[in-house]
Amino acid sequence: RPLLDPFCGTGTIPIEAALIGRNMAPGMYRDFPSADWHCIPKEIWRDARTESLDLMKQPGSERLLGTDNDDKILIAARKNATLAGVADDIHFQQREFKDLLSKREHGCLITNPPYGERMGEPEEVEQLYRSFPETLKRLPTWSHYIITSYPKFERLIQKEADRRRKLYNGRIECTYYQFHGPRPGIGVDRTPVRHDESQPEQNAPERVETADAPTAVFGGDLRKTAEQCEIFANRLTKRARHLRRWPAKRGITCFRLYERDIPEIPLVVDRYEDHLHIVEFDRPHERDLAQHADWLEQIVKTASQTLDIPTDQIFLKQKHRQSGSEQHQKVDATSYELQVQEGGLNFIVNLSDYVDTGLFLDHRQTREMVRKSASGKRVLNLFGYTGAFTVYAIDGGASSTVTVDLSRNYLSWAHRNLLVNNFPADNHQFVRADAIEFVTEMASPEEFDIAIVDPPTFSNSKRLENDWDIQRQHVELLNATLAAIKPDGMIYFSTNFRRFKLDEESIHSNSIVEISKQTVPEDYRNRRIHRCWKIRKPAP
Repeated sequence: RPLLDPFCGTGTIPIEAALIGRNMAPGMYRDFPSADWHCIPKEIWRDARTESLDLMKQPGSERLLGTDNDDKILIAARKNATLAGVADDIHFQQREFKDLLSKREHGCLITNPPYGERMGEPEEVEQLYRSFPETLKRLPTWSHYIITSYPKFERLIQKEADRRRKLYNGRIECTYYQFHGPRPGIGVDRTPVRHDESQPEQNAPERVETADAPTAVFGGDLRKTAEQCEIFANRLTKRARHLRRWPAKRGITCFRLYERDIPEIPLVVDRYEDHLHIVEFDRPHERDLAQHADWLEQIVKTASQTLDIPTDQIFLKQKHRQSGSEQHQKVDATSYELQVQEGGLNFIVNLSDYVDTGLFLDHRQTREMVRKSASGKRVLNLFGYTGAFTVYAIDGGASSTVTVDLSRNYLSWAHRNLLVNNFPADNHQFVRADAIEFVTEMASPEEFDIAIVDPPTFSNSKRLENDWDIQRQHVELLNATLAAIKPDGMIYFSTNFRRFKLDEESIHSNSIVEISKQTVPEDYRNRRIHRCWKIRKPAP
């Protein structure tokens, strides 16, 4: 069987394996001081070397493989293999661990990855180990042997080893984790079961299913996923048929197709032109990391086949509960951008880099309300994000707008959204500032006619002196915004915090009307995706 070390470093494991495979005596090519001792006859040394050469086996037909992401360290590995006499037995190659792949059905992966003792930061090591199941599932019938001192390795990869052995790497106590794959000759059938057996696939291989069929070391039997994929496909087909003419009639090319309709498939699927943006939400399940990666892969393939959209035009994200010091971060740097239409306007969305795309589809109706009320008005867009409300206000005839956000990137994005609609930048400002500070420090109060206030539920941005909490600070925010608008002016306030309670008695307005039912688009199954209010400033 082939042997692979994906963290080979200077080549220790592949070189030792090659020496064992060739039955080469340790040190057979080195000189020993005792060879010059007069008390040991020269013939003994000569006979010993001759015997070791006689016992040495010829190189095997299978070259061992050592890979590492550091090309400089591979130079040392090749040199070490040459000194050991096994240079022709090992192929060293520069490759990232995430790109691990082999066409061979069976093999042994033996490796000593970084574990934060001598190399690698602890956070980087943990992130690397979390990637093990998804990467190693590409070798489902291989055996995997991993040496590490990381104390919670099995818990991190959500997989118990078949055997463990305590070892020492120098003075570092390590564990040798052994994950045994099926014996050669016994494969793992991971083909999803086809439920329509009346129309067999052309050239499909015959499968023999047995109760004792082996399972993959990392990953799962995809046949168990087939039923959910079929249900998911039926739901997508039904929704696509229902919304077939609906988007064109409303001048939109981005809308919601699926919204956690099936509890066991907690996904949100949005269509942007001929692309899909899929977000998975946290929900308890019995799959380990590798099995879950297989499940997601099949779900994406199902969406692709059902909606006839290539997989390279499908973007999958994962949304975790935000808590403590966590902050939604950039998840990619591909910058896959697309121009979409909504309400006769153009917007730039980024499908790759963030969990959100730059256009909150659930506020489509609210943006239309702003457009209808903006004629001749001065509009303030707080927490402006990518400026979608600003674009609608300008299209509705707003005399001027001010878009406020802490992110320079989002403000630049908002400005680009104006440009793709051929709107002039005159009388439209983009201000990088904290929203509350901006409205409380305005030189001229009562400056605006309309304010849009759509803050995040929580933020611990480094640019803020204190963490932002919508429940705790909404009264201060809204009262400061009321002071910034003219008498009889209007605030459109919204939040997606499900447990939010508006403190109406503390807000300086005698006209607060909840309009949530009117603002949730009809393509949204979740009618509580957000809550929204119109708050009017009292006339003098």
